[in-house]
Amino acid sequence: MDCKNHADVAAADRCTGCAEGFCENCLIEMRGQKYCGQCKYMNVKGPPVVEEALIPCEEAGSALKYALWGIFCFGFILGPIAISKARKAQKLIEVDPQLAGSGKAMAALIIGTIDLIFWVLNFFGKMARFN
Repeated sequence: MDCKNHADVAAADRCTGCAEGFCENCLIEMRGQKYCGQCKYMNVKGPPVVEEALIPCEEAGSALKYALWGIFCFGFILGPIAISKARKAQKLIEVDPQLAGSGKAMAALIIGTIDLIFWVLNFFGKMARFN
């Protein structure tokens, strides 16, 4: 068995925390037990604190879907819907800290705006060619 960190060095012992094989240079003895660097840190600091689970904001996901569909078709309709839903999602997330999805809401806002801008530019481009 080779050291997990040094492939060309034979493992001297296993880490008490993760049971991986390590060479003498990679193991640290604490309280009569041998630990690798990561497990030593966990042993000293304690297990990581698990934060409460976040609830995905459905409005943000919906806004992003509308914005993405707006890129391909009906941007003049789906773009404003995406913008409206994204703003609503941002307000919901701001009020309730348990909701996750601020990145989706921001992406939907940006993409929805781009949908609308491209549609307007395309519309005026077609009007200029028509005259």
